[in-house]
Amino acid sequence: MDALELCRQGLEEVASDRRRGASQLARRCLAIIVDYARAYPAKDSHALAEAVQKLSLDLRDARPSMAALRNLLDNFLASLPQVRGQPIELARTAVIRSANEVAEQSRQAVIDASRHTAALIDEGRTVITHSLSSTLLAAFRSLVGRRVRAVITESCPLREGLVLAQELSRLGIDTEYITDAQIGLFAAHADLALVGADTLLRDGSAVNKAGTYLLALAAYDAGIPFYVCCESFKFSDLSAGEVTLEQMATSELAAPQLPHVHLRNVYFDITPARLITAVVTEHGVLASSANRSPS
Repeated sequence: MDALELCRQGLEEVASDRRRGASQLARRCLAIIVDYARAYPAKDSHALAEAVQKLSLDLRDARPSMAALRNLLDNFLASLPQVRGQPIELARTAVIRSANEVAEQSRQAVIDASRHTAALIDEGRTVITHSLSSTLLAAFRSLVGRRVRAVITESCPLREGLVLAQELSRLGIDTEYITDAQIGLFAAHADLALVGADTLLRDGSAVNKAGTYLLALAAYDAGIPFYVCCESFKFSDLSAGEVTLEQMATSELAAPQLPHVHLRNVYFDITPARLITAVVTEHGVLASSANRSPS
C-alpha cells in the first residue's frame, strides 16, 4: 500500500473508531505514523518531516474529545525538528524510533495507572463501571482470584460495555451486565464506581463516554466513591466550555426518521470535579480538585 492510501485509510480509521479507548487509539495513531514514514517516498528529510507533521496534525484533530491523542502526538511532533537536515534514511529511522518511544511511554503509563487502580479494590468488592477502559481492564486482570465482582453497563449505542463483559467472563470474574437505564438501581449495590476518561479538564472534570455523568450522580446518591482512572497524558488545560463533545452518526441509534423529531448522538459527557472522589494516574491516587484543601 502506498503512503497516500495509508494516510487516507488511517485518518478514516481513527475518525470512525468506536471501540478503542483514547489511549489505545492514540497509540494506533503512532503506529499509523510509523507505517506512513516507512512508505513515504521522500527525497530528503525536510519533505519527510513535513509530510509526517501534516499527518500527525490531521490525526490529532480527528478526535477532538480525546486529549491523549493531542498530547501524545504533540510529544511526538516535538521530535521532528531534530530529523530535519539528516540523511533521509537516518531521518526515517529517527521518526519511527520517536513514535515507538512515545507509544511505549503510553503503554507503561497504563500499566502503572492500572496497578494503582487495582490497589483501590479490596477483596470481595463490587465495582460498577461504564464504557470500556483499557486501564480498568488491566486492573481487573491483576485482580483475578480476589473474588472481585463487576457491574458493567452496556454503554449504548454500540455497547462497548459488552466487550468488557466478555473479557471479564474470560477472566472468570463474576459480572452483571445491565442496560444504561439501570445505572441508578445497581449503583446502590456496588462498593465503588470506577471509569476511565478520554480527557481530564483543567478544573478536574472528566470527559468520557456519555452516561458517565449519570453514573457519577448515581454513585453520589448511593454514597459510594467515584474514581476516574487515566494516565496523565489525558490531562488537558481546556475548560468545560472549550472542549468539543463529539457527535457521531445518528444511524447508530437505529431509530426511524420522524417528522419534528431530531435525533442526537453526542458521544461524550462531562462529569464535574465535585462528583469525582479522586483521579488515579500512573503517579498514584490524586484527590479531585474539588476535594483538595486550599493551600
